Amino acid sequence: MNVRLEYNMAFTAGVYWEGQMLMNRYLIKLYMVTNSSDPDTQNIAYERLKYFVYSEIANTIFVNRQHEEQCRLLIAAGLKITTLPADPVDQLIGIILYAKLNAVMEESIIINEIEISSDLGENMVYLHASDESLGPFAGPGWWHDADLIHCDLSLIDSDKVVAMHRAGAWRELDLAWPDQANVVTDNNTVVFANFKQDETK
Repeated sequence: MNVRLEYNMAFTAGVYWEGQMLMNRYLIKLYMVTNSSDPDTQNIAYERLKYFVYSEIANTIFVNRQHEEQCRLLIAAGLKITTLPADPVDQLIGIILYAKLNAVMEESIIINEIEISSDLGENMVYLHASDESLGPFAGPGWWHDADLIHCDLSLIDSDKVVAMHRAGAWRELDLAWPDQANVVTDNNTVVFANFKQDETK
């Protein structure tokens, strides 16, 4: 039996807006329905949702992808950024979260509607539902991928990018689906090594 759910979340993030970096407090309300009869799968989907918002989106900086130089400067400063194809207004942030959170839960739980408001947006509530257009997010982008990416990877130095299959990324966090938890893939192995300089030379 499908169960209807409502879940409220709050997080702080930055926005790059008209040449300024401003901090903003967001509130989102999610209306969801379970799409799996397996409670373990439902719990994993829920934990993925929380992890993505509180570990990846919280304290990020939402920025228009067209501000390429500023994006690179923010990354070089060690800051997390979340790129959008337009300026980071609340409505678009709500739509992008609707798409991405549905992607990371991979239809185990489905978000039917999202509400978003923020302090900078004077607490105006923007709504997006499943029967509405995704607008600029209808095309391909990181917001449709079930991994942890939330930035245009072409902005990041290719030497610092480590390709990892989404199942592997979630498995590292103990958030793989029950039937994938013990799967090992040879072609997606990442080795981290500490190459010490030879001080005798």
